[in-house]
Amino acid sequence: MGISLDASFGIQIASFFLLWLVLKQLLFDPMLRVLEERERRTLGNERAAQRLRAEAEALRAECDERLAAVRHELLEQSEETRKAARTEERRIIAQARAAAARHLAAARAEIAAQAEAARAALRADAQAIAAQMAEKVLGRRAA
Repeated sequence: MGISLDASFGIQIASFFLLWLVLKQLLFDPMLRVLEERERRTLGNERAAQRLRAEAEALRAECDERLAAVRHELLEQSEETRKAARTEERRIIAQARAAAARHLAAARAEIAAQAEAARAALRADAQAIAAQMAEKVLGRRAA
């Protein structure tokens, strides 16, 4: 049992290398180029995705900062509006109190004038009644 190397072995080896060269040109090299291109695109897409994620995170952070600033500004504005409303309320209440005090003083003065007029009328009436009573008691007119 020895190994005999005849011409068919050489033809098989030559056929193998010829088939390998043909397959390399027609199948292996294009397939390797496709795989390399796919890997290149995949890595490029991964890098692009990472870059886009970083940009999105930066934009989200910027939006959060802007929202916080706007909220702070709105709070300040609402506080200023509340302060202005309180000041206006105090001013209106003070005006109303002053007007009420003026009306009250005028009413008191009018009531005092009416009371004085009523007292004067009562004094006159009291004097007339006293004179009539004196006439009746004395029976003559009192001077």
